[in-house]
Amino acid sequence: MKKKVFIWVGVFLIVLIVAGIITNYVDSGRVTTGHEPKYCIKIVSNDGSKVTYWGLGYKVIRYVGISPNEPYENSIGVKMGSWFMKYELANKQRIVIEHEGKKIDVSNPRDINKIYNILVNSKYDSEECDGIITHKIKMDNEIYYLKEDCSVVQRDDKQSKFSKEDLDTILQIVEDNK
Repeated sequence: MKKKVFIWVGVFLIVLIVAGIITNYVDSGRVTTGHEPKYCIKIVSNDGSKVTYWGLGYKVIRYVGISPNEPYENSIGVKMGSWFMKYELANKQRIVIEHEGKKIDVSNPRDINKIYNILVNSKYDSEECDGIITHKIKMDNEIYYLKEDCSVVQRDDKQSKFSKEDLDTILQIVEDNK
């Protein structure tokens, strides 16, 4: 009787290990190509900025920009590893914006993610706009200068043109955090 129990437990463990290897292989391929893992349990953090997918012996951690319901491809950061892996985005705890001589601290994770997405995902080229700098944004040891009249953000010697929506989003966050 004990021998049959050990055999069944052994078979069950082997099936579980093989299933873990197969699902890990499939999901790692999906994650590396920018798709959502398929064979996992999805858990969203309280503030909605972090989604953790738990699989058989592995997990995928994804940081999202605005909402956990946005497409998987719009992630700020994704990492796959063992259940014991820790992954945090670096230096995004707060953003300091200088406007009209006042410093405004932005610490709300949703606002930080919105500003982070807008500034980091903008395409910076060398086109020049001679507008007036209205906001100085300090984030990730970088300084960005916002020129409202041109709808431009400047980083180092390069600039990026903003859409009206992106500019309004940043200005609304500044207004809300005054």
